[in-house]
Amino acid sequence: MMKMRTKLGIKLILLVLVLAVGPGLYAQTSKPLTAEERNLATQINNIFRRAVAQVGPAVVSIQVYKSEGADSVIPQDLNYGLGSGCIIDKRGYVVTNNHVVADTDKVRVILADGRQFLATSKYFDPATDLAIVKIDPKDPLTHKELKDKELPAAQWGDSGQLRVGDMVLAMGNPFGLDQTITSGIVSYLGRQTRILGKWGYEDFIQTDAAINKGNSGGPLVNLYGEVVGVNSNILTPTGISAGYGFSVPSKIARMVAEQLIENKQVVRGWLGVKMIGLDDAREIPEDQFSRGMEEPLVEAFKKFPKTLKGIWVTDVLEDSPAAKGGMKNHDVILQLEDKPIVDSKELRDRIALLPPGKKVRMEVWRDGKKEQLEVTLGDRSAAQEEEQKNARIARQPGGLPDLEGWPKFPDLEIPDTPKEPIKLGVMVRSLTEKTAPLYGYEEDTQGIVVAQVYPDTVAEESGLKVGDIILEVDGKKVATTKELKEIVANSSMGLSM
Repeated sequence: MMKMRTKLGIKLILLVLVLAVGPGLYAQTSKPLTAEERNLATQINNIFRRAVAQVGPAVVSIQVYKSEGADSVIPQDLNYGLGSGCIIDKRGYVVTNNHVVADTDKVRVILADGRQFLATSKYFDPATDLAIVKIDPKDPLTHKELKDKELPAAQWGDSGQLRVGDMVLAMGNPFGLDQTITSGIVSYLGRQTRILGKWGYEDFIQTDAAINKGNSGGPLVNLYGEVVGVNSNILTPTGISAGYGFSVPSKIARMVAEQLIENKQVVRGWLGVKMIGLDDAREIPEDQFSRGMEEPLVEAFKKFPKTLKGIWVTDVLEDSPAAKGGMKNHDVILQLEDKPIVDSKELRDRIALLPPGKKVRMEVWRDGKKEQLEVTLGDRSAAQEEEQKNARIARQPGGLPDLEGWPKFPDLEIPDTPKEPIKLGVMVRSLTEKTAPLYGYEEDTQGIVVAQVYPDTVAEESGLKVGDIILEVDGKKVATTKELKEIVANSSMGLSM
């Protein structure tokens, strides 16, 4: 009797499965496509196929080598890395990422048709994580019979026409898999990740098209078969795609590439102000605003009309182009070149796209009325170098004034900023009875003290200072330097691939 019940039970289960799986899941899709549906599916496939065919031949694999003094053209026993790139000029100019080819001795470029070239020169723009690699079309390392064959070149598209939800393709060589294409949508425009530091120029296209290690430098392509971005980095807790990839938009990449090709460097305009959009300032809760701003700024903000739109200049840097052009603290920038402007990032972007020395017209609101200014833009790179120089001086032992009451820090050897990407950007030490007093703390103070803050890092951007004690990271309490390293190593703060 027990056996009969068991068999009956099995039959009932199978029947339920057949009813659930058969008609429930497949009944509506079991019929063949109609001629009209097949035609529509073919049209959709053809759109993707054409986009791939237009850009694919120009997508290259990039192998980078550190020769360490080796004399051979491509030593076989070297450590090497992999990345991607895209030929944008038939003369042999390939756009890729700065982090792919920086600090390398030899770069090999491999085309889709199998030809391989050794890079003859490289030009860099770390501020956008872009670089140009030059190859000689007449001098392939392999397939010599194709040396007279014209190089393929992809066409730039207009990233300004992209909208969230648009379909895009990411092309490149993830994990060394040549000519790999993934698809997805534009999931955000204008993303700021801070991976490029304080002076970085970020306006990333965010996409869920799978981007992985090796995709860096490859093109992001629209359905018209145009390059609308250069894949740069990912946000991931695991090291592989989690659906958050970032590409440098073509409106930036194209300008940078053209300058690198023509001038071997990129120069950008600089205004020299600290600023915040009035709309952004109004979104800050009143109590937080009062705590975060100095009293003069709070009082000035209260006097602005509620309907006023523009960019609030909170500080005009001394001897800057803005100061020389007559701009003052608490001016509200209303227009740039007769175009209204309300977003501080947009102002920064537009200024950076203009060359140093260019005169720009600006309309500002000051003391209840409009004023017209003409400002001659400065050189952003020169301003950056000066600031970094001053920061290095301040970090050197004896570089700061010996003010009474300041904690006496130990004379430590100050290292240069590491060449390799760093996640948090600090040097830390455990406090002991001997070291605590050196940082101004009681002998029994325990914890992790910040001994060095590297420039242009997450730490500096977050306001960490030498002498600070780190208690928690990402909500987790830390008591030893080992615990801190483990938390940071497993975090997603390091975005660069």
